[in-house]
Order: sequence, then C-alpha cells, then structure tokens
Amino acid sequence: MGSTNRRIALPALILCIASALACGPENGLEGGGSIGIQLQIAPGVTINTVDWSIVNAGIGFAQSGSVNEQFSNTIVFQVGGLPAATGYAITLTAMSVGGTFSCSGTSSFDVTAGATTHVGIVLTCSPTGGGGGTIVVDGTTVICANIDSISVFPLETTVGHPIALVATASAGGVATSFAWTAPAGTFDNPGSATPTFTCPAAPQMVDITLTVSPGVPQCPTTTSRTVTVTCDTLNPTFTNVYASVIGARCTGCHRPGGSGVTVGKLDMSTQAAAYANLVGVAAAGTGAGASGVMCAALSPPILRVSPNQSAMSLLVDKVASKLEMRNPACGSPMPLPTAAAPLTAAQVDLIRAWIDGGAQND
Repeated sequence: MGSTNRRIALPALILCIASALACGPENGLEGGGSIGIQLQIAPGVTINTVDWSIVNAGIGFAQSGSVNEQFSNTIVFQVGGLPAATGYAITLTAMSVGGTFSCSGTSSFDVTAGATTHVGIVLTCSPTGGGGGTIVVDGTTVICANIDSISVFPLETTVGHPIALVATASAGGVATSFAWTAPAGTFDNPGSATPTFTCPAAPQMVDITLTVSPGVPQCPTTTSRTVTVTCDTLNPTFTNVYASVIGARCTGCHRPGGSGVTVGKLDMSTQAAAYANLVGVAAAGTGAGASGVMCAALSPPILRVSPNQSAMSLLVDKVASKLEMRNPACGSPMPLPTAAAPLTAAQVDLIRAWIDGGAQND
C-alpha cells in the first residue's frame, strides 16, 4: 500500500469512480441500488483494513463492515442491496500500520433502484499523537566552586585541644565562601578558610565537613569534603600532665617572682621543679584566698600530690573546685586569676589518672 514519506499532514485516501454495474433481478439486487468505491491511499501511509458504515436515518437503515485491502494497491469495494432512497451517508475509517495516522471521511449519496451510485470520499489522515508540544526554555547559570585542598594539623590530639585547619578553594574569578561543620567540638571561625577546631570534652572520632560555595548539588566539582580527626585522652604520664596542663595553665604564676611562688610557695617553672615540689610535699601556701584558710595552717598537713590517692591530693582539689564552682580546702580555686577559665574536665581527669597510677615521674 505504499511506504512512509515522513509528511505530517496527508491528503490521504481519495475515492474514485468505479465502473457502472448492470443491476437487475438476475444479479440479486431486486430493485435496490449499489455503490462502487475505489479508495486510493496517498504516498507515505500504509493501510490494511478500512471500516465502513452506511446509514439512512430517514428510512432507518444501517449497515457496516470492513474491507481487507492488505494486498491491494487501491481500495475498491461495492455494497449492494441498498433500498432506493435519498439521504444516505457513508463513513470510512482506517488506521495506518503502526498506528501513526488515523484516517476518516464521510460522504452523502442517494440510491436509485436498479442503478449503481458512484460515491467519492476524501479521507483525511492526521497523526495519532495529537501534534507536538512546545516548551519555553528559561536558562540560568551557576558557578561551581571546587575544594582544591584541605590540610589538618594534627589529625589526632587530645580532648579539649585545638586542631588547625587550612583549606583552599577556587571558582574562577568569583569569590569563594567556606562553611565548616562538625557534630561535636567547636570552631573559632567556621566561615574562615583557616579556622581552629577544638576537640570536644569526650574522646571520639569527629567528622569535620567543609562546604564551599557558590555551587549547587548538580555541580560536577568537589563542593563538599569531609575529614576525620581523632580526639582522645592522653596517657596519664607526668610528661603529658606537665605539657598539656601545668605548663600551659600554671607556670604564669608558679614561677620565680610570681604569686604562685611568693604566696603559694610552689615553683612549677620547669617539669623537674614541678615534680619535686608536688609529689609527697605538704602544702605551704600563706594566702587564705577565697576559702579563708591558709594551706600552711592545715593540721594535719595536706599533701599537694598523694600518690595513688587523687581524692586526698590538694592539686586535684584546687583545680576541680574551680570547675565545680566551690571553694577548695584552703586558698583559692585554681588557676588564678578568678576570671580565668577553669581546666576542662578531661584535664582534671588526666591529673587524677596520673596520681591514681602512682604519680610516677614518667
């Protein structure tokens, strides 16, 4: 029936005139009429079956059927036995192979007794999809930043201690912004490219995430990256106690010329001096401080560090009292001055663990 030629609208199927037929009693028409139809498909559309229906409302007539034209170059069929009357209408419908086009056409005619009426119909074929749609494209753009590097100094430290972060990012000539987040711990400036992260009080591994902008989730660049740091506890050695606590928080006063020596009578300016003046040595401070009691006046005397007995050691009482917002057994809570921040719970626990482990000079 022809091959497709990719045309959207087709002047499909045209009915042509068939040859006249003699209609008499001998051909079984019995005075009725017939119509002859020759339907020729337009190039580009293949049709195998044509459905037809003939109606005449005036006489209450209706007849329908289908014609298989799969092996024909034209569609020709004849319908006989139609009562002679005016006001007939014939409708043809067809679907192209593959369902690409739907075709239909209608024509009116009259039937004369004993005669063949020639009916011409134009079938219009339209794409079954109802035509294509239209879109309006409103495009926007976004610059995608990229994280070029992240450095962490160090990757492991103790609870309450700082970690330095350094990141670089680029977005062409567009300014890049930084946002650091973590489920625990704190940042001094989470919007900086070089913030300081402080480990939380409890030992744990912490995921630190950097997100840079501009960007959207669809960006093919690296706009978010996570590094994992370890915040743990120090081994309870005196070297660690001195380096992380005494040397950092106490030697400002407990050095020659400082009030920690002139009033507190305790020199911790070096690690050796601190150990010699702490372990097994009775408190000798002459300042009553916030408690109103001079340590030198206690009877019996109280040891600054009593090995294996952190609960009986004045050093623990002094630093824990400030954290717990109470007065110690004598003198003032430490560290001074009063406005100074207390030690962290982890630092106090480190001192306790060192003392309960024997207060070794390790």
